[in-house]
Amino acid sequence: MPDIYRIVISRAALAAILSLVASFSISYLVVPLMGGRLEGAGLVMTLVLPVVIAFPASAVQFWQFETTRRLKDRLSDALEELDEVNTKLVATNMDLLRERSHDPATRLLTEDVFRERMLHQPKQPDIGQLVMLRVDGLGSLRRSQGGTATDAALFAVAAAVRSTLRPADFAGRVGEHDLAVFMPGSTPILASLALGSICKAVSVFQLPFDESGVRPMTLSAGGVECAPGFLIEAAFAAADAELERSSAQGGNCSHWGTLRGPNLSRNSR
Repeated sequence: MPDIYRIVISRAALAAILSLVASFSISYLVVPLMGGRLEGAGLVMTLVLPVVIAFPASAVQFWQFETTRRLKDRLSDALEELDEVNTKLVATNMDLLRERSHDPATRLLTEDVFRERMLHQPKQPDIGQLVMLRVDGLGSLRRSQGGTATDAALFAVAAAVRSTLRPADFAGRVGEHDLAVFMPGSTPILASLALGSICKAVSVFQLPFDESGVRPMTLSAGGVECAPGFLIEAAFAAADAELERSSAQGGNCSHWGTLRGPNLSRNSR
């Protein structure tokens, strides 16, 4: 017998028995007070009617209650499963967004996402520092050692960048060989200190160059101080120009400029 039938029948039978007891007790007490005797047809009606009426009525009520309760339980279980599926979908979606927004080789932001975050700085209330980094001799390293060595070098720089930046700062891969860092609300001095920490961190890595043998990794850097209301394209162009100046001087140095309107003032660090 299915479980629900057993529950409904047992509860309906109990209700019928209690109804019979109540009916007999009332009749046993009331009928003599009215001058009658509880016997014959009256006794049969007292015993039979409660069972005939209470059992099916109670069975219907208990059936509806039990089926409703079980439906609610199944619905609750289904909602919990749906919540679990939804949580997994949200986590998967976040992972996919993270994969799409981060460069696979460096785990830094892609160029599009980096520019988007710069664009949505809250009204750019403070002066910010845009710094572009390049591993010296990376093109030669790619030609001699292949893309794996290049990706390893970029990953090392990216790891140094992540360990140095403040919580508000963010970094991305710009182009094939360059990395970019934006430091909102920072100053050239703070940016130079951060750059020095990055250069010191990557200097422990030895890069194998065929023409000059193994030598420590060095960086060229170009930075620009962005005044409030700066244009992103102008900032990138200015920082890239400073980076090219550093690379043209043999690398392992940095040049800085200040982006204020159409003019760019320069200095070296």
